[in-house]
Formats: sequence, structure tokens, C-alpha cells
Amino acid sequence: MLAMYRTMKQTGIPVFAGFTIDEIVQKGCKYFKDAIDAGEVALAAINEEEGWSTNYLIFMQQLSNRYFNRAMFLLTVRGDHPQPDDAKSQGLMDLSTCKDMDREVVDNGEREGFKGSFNEYFELLLSRIRGMLTLIKLGCCEEDEWGLEELFEDARVALMGALDEPKHALFVQMEPAGQMQRLDFALIDYLLTTSPLAPTSSQEEEAARIAIRMLVEDEYVIGEAGSVALKALIDRVKGMSADELGGEDPSDVQAKLFQYRHKVTEAISLQFSKSEELRRASYYACNAGDFTMEFF
Repeated sequence: MLAMYRTMKQTGIPVFAGFTIDEIVQKGCKYFKDAIDAGEVALAAINEEEGWSTNYLIFMQQLSNRYFNRAMFLLTVRGDHPQPDDAKSQGLMDLSTCKDMDREVVDNGEREGFKGSFNEYFELLLSRIRGMLTLIKLGCCEEDEWGLEELFEDARVALMGALDEPKHALFVQMEPAGQMQRLDFALIDYLLTTSPLAPTSSQEEEAARIAIRMLVEDEYVIGEAGSVALKALIDRVKGMSADELGGEDPSDVQAKLFQYRHKVTEAISLQFSKSEELRRASYYACNAGDFTMEFF
């Protein structure tokens, strides 16, 4: 439902798959309520049968994902919700519930010997990070409401832990450097998104440093990551002098970076023809990576 809503807002189409915006909001709200209610019942049943078991913690994590997904939905569609203030209030409450449940799973998992798999945990953390960045950009919450820096550190620890295991599942479809680049991509996005709130330019400098490492050292660059990395360099060059750029005119450097970024963006868009705007918008809406798929 969230992907359908985003696709419709981006393309401006009035009906998608037979649904209007109002119908998607209505059905989405009902779907998430039913999913969470069913998850609460299932979790209570597992607790009664097994107590604080590994199975219980797995179910709790999946229920936490449902709260996070509903928060993403409500806070995204609140402008088209019949009661926008209630949608925002419920969305923020769901975020708080999700954060508490995530912490409970981690704390009790250590006690029960349940660690989960590094690949699933890494993907979960990336989803939380991307989701919170989306909400910050929408103006729904502040970055310190969740503690994104802690999420980044946990994701890095999970990635380093996976490196200790040969042929780890996390690296089946993408090499370690690629997974690290996904994390750096999110970190650059975070630094750029929150830099206007920072008292100094240190975040822009850090974003540019990570971007240079990515563009120079990595053998390949994920398209979207390359685009964000180039944006970080463009933003950094804005405040630099010719002396800092080895005598180069800052405007010339910026122009070259803009050209490179345009080429990257153009290459990404070539996956779809000009007549495939709906398919392109739908693809990106489904692969935003800021909500978690169901596993119940």
C-alpha cells in the first residue's frame, strides 16, 4: 500500500490498480491494524506456551517490524488521511513501540542466547536507518528521537561480524565491499540530511571524505550511492576556496561534479524508457528499503 501511494503521488495518476488515493489510505490503515492485532494475538500465544524463548523473540521482532511499517505508512500518508493529526500521533507512537521492542529483542536475546543472523540483522538495521531518514526528510521527527548514530554503529558491528565467517549469507549476492558501500551510502545521506541542523560544517566534511573514499577506492559503485556521493562533494565544494582546491576555480570543479552526477543519474534512468514512467516510479517505490517485508 505504501509503494502504491508513493507511486501515485510521484506520477500524479488518479487511480492505480483500481484504487484511488483515499481508498489506499483507508485500506492501508485497516491492513496494518489487522496485521498488528493478529501479531499481538500470536505473540501472546507463544508467550503463554513457551515464555521467553527464541521463538518468542523471533515473533516479537516480526511484530516490531509491523509497528515500524505502520508508522512509515501513517506518517507518509498523513496529508491525505481524514484525520492527519491522529495519523501523525499514531505513527510516532508506533515508532516508539517499535524502538522499545527492538531493544527488548536485543537485550533478552543476549540473555537467551538468541543472536539472530548477521545478514537479517544488518538488513533490519538498514531498513530502520532508511526509514528514519525518510521521516526526517518529511519533517515528521528529529534524528535524535531514535538515535541513528547507534543504529549505524550496530550495523557496522553486524557487518564486521559477518566478515569473520567464510561464505556468509550476507555476501552471497554482494561482496563485502558492496555491503559496506550500502552502509556508507546511508551514512552520507544521513550526514547530508542532518547537516543543516549541525552547528559546524563537520558533517559535510565527513560526508565528502566518505564519498571520496567510495569513488576512488571501490572497484564499482552502486548507481544511487554514486549519485549521493557526488552530491556530498558538490555541497562541500560550495564553501571551499581556490587555494583549498589546489588552484582550481570552485565553480569549475562544481560544474564538473554536476556533469558526472548527471551522467550517473542518466545511466540509472536508462533502465526504463521514457514511456515507462509508471513502471520506474513503482520500481523505486517498492525498493526504497525503508520498510520491512512480512515474515509471519
